Amino acid sequence: MAMTLEQLGAFVETVKKGSFKQASIKLGKHTSTVSGLIANLESELGMALFTRKPRSLEITEQGKEIYRYAQSVIRECDLLDVKANSLLEGLPSIFTLAIDSDLMGPDISGLCAKLLAKFPSIEIRILSLDPMQVRSHILNEQADIGFGITLFRGHHELTLADGYSFNVVFAASPQLDYKEKFVSLEEVRGMLQVSALFMKQLDQDDTHNLSSRTIYSNNLRSSCDLIKYVAAWAMLPEFICKEDIESGILDKMYLSPTASERPNTWSTEISWLTAKPRNPVMNYVIEELAKLPNR
Repeated sequence: MAMTLEQLGAFVETVKKGSFKQASIKLGKHTSTVSGLIANLESELGMALFTRKPRSLEITEQGKEIYRYAQSVIRECDLLDVKANSLLEGLPSIFTLAIDSDLMGPDISGLCAKLLAKFPSIEIRILSLDPMQVRSHILNEQADIGFGITLFRGHHELTLADGYSFNVVFAASPQLDYKEKFVSLEEVRGMLQVSALFMKQLDQDDTHNLSSRTIYSNNLRSSCDLIKYVAAWAMLPEFICKEDIESGILDKMYLSPTASERPNTWSTEISWLTAKPRNPVMNYVIEELAKLPNR
């Protein structure tokens, strides 16, 4: 059997368009050429793919079965062509992004969609981790690019680039009755705080922990959920708890008289191994992450 891709392409396009003439326009061929290609395909297969009527074509039952397989063959050939081109361009087969789970959202989903559109042959892996794991995965070469909340210190093996910034608020359980109130440090010390575990792991808990009693969490979204049920407060990204504060599920309190005018801000960082050669995929992801607006 010596069928060709040209024959299969003519057949698939004719099924889609419903006639040799419309398929020929789409393919940029003469109508007689398209009908000839399909006639040769039918000869190779030993079956009729269409019932030819004076003014129309009707695909046969056997033709419907062949159509499904023909589509698959053409699709795989297109992917093969894309893959071959990507290899010639020196693109990796797999790209892994390690991302702080607290930063997952529509902007990251949108980035993945653009990445797939630009590099369709690449297998993309998204790892949702805590901030310390993001850095660990880059250092251990388990991921190509890391994106997480800034860890407030560099690493000699990593190159770091600035990501977006975001406001941080002091969110509290309504049980504490501190809604829109200024709370003194003396009062805060007696309250229960849900604190970010990565701050303790970085020995930054002295600057982050303001209360004498602390619960540690390695996920800020989990911290937000926790203070809905426990009489405690937490320092949280505003984009995580804003909806709960606006709906009254959580309260916002202030530790500084000017906090409502000058909110506290944290930032994100993009990281990769300095010794690892950057490829076009890495460059694209770094550029796109750097473009994300502040939250």
